[in-house]
Amino acid sequence: MYGWRARIGFICPSMTAETFIHEFHLVAPPGVALVVTNLAIQHLVREDIGKSLGLLQSVAAELDRARVDVIVLGGSPPVTYGGFGFEKEIVRQIGEVTSIPATTSQTGAVEALRALGVQTLVIGSPFGGDQNLLLKTYLEDAGFKVAGVRGLAVPLIDIGRMSASTSYRLAKEAFLVAPDAEGVYLPCAQMPTFKNIAPLERDLGVPVVTSFQAMLWHVFTMLRIHEPIQGYGRLLQSLGR
Repeated sequence: MYGWRARIGFICPSMTAETFIHEFHLVAPPGVALVVTNLAIQHLVREDIGKSLGLLQSVAAELDRARVDVIVLGGSPPVTYGGFGFEKEIVRQIGEVTSIPATTSQTGAVEALRALGVQTLVIGSPFGGDQNLLLKTYLEDAGFKVAGVRGLAVPLIDIGRMSASTSYRLAKEAFLVAPDAEGVYLPCAQMPTFKNIAPLERDLGVPVVTSFQAMLWHVFTMLRIHEPIQGYGRLLQSLGR
């Protein structure tokens, strides 16, 4: 069994899963495995997201059967769908079908930004206007100041096919509009980001938090895996402290 150290149960909100699986294997410490199930979001519209959340308990129960150590609902849209605080309802619903600890990747992002001392941030997002507004509102309700949002309105099915350079340009463009920001947030685990985190932090001089990077930091902290991960930004490097 590869997950002798920890088995992370990850609920991918979309019907397909690609980029984050590759990025997990770039950074995962020995003995840590990723066990993936999926919801059924095809389009980032409210009706589709709501219907997909109806699958939450069934996929969480399947992860329970797989004997994972933690369950994470990935993605911003399933959480911002209900506004700030809805992450607690998600954890409550998962808790009805399993006693395994549960969280969300959006919770991880909020905790990561706080841990890095970021209060004012910019967002570089692959999403369109409605989802970006929901995310901005969510983060503001969580206590952050959002100084700017740069969105690309990429269809969900195409996000994983974005070039690796796109997230670098996206983050830089968002930051240059609000250069007093204390950090950059890049949502969506399907958007390729990992190889850009360290270069962006060097070039912009501020922390960069991405959805999947923050989820890993959050989960590793929960599971007491204190192994610094080098080369992918200061957040993952801080795991050794």
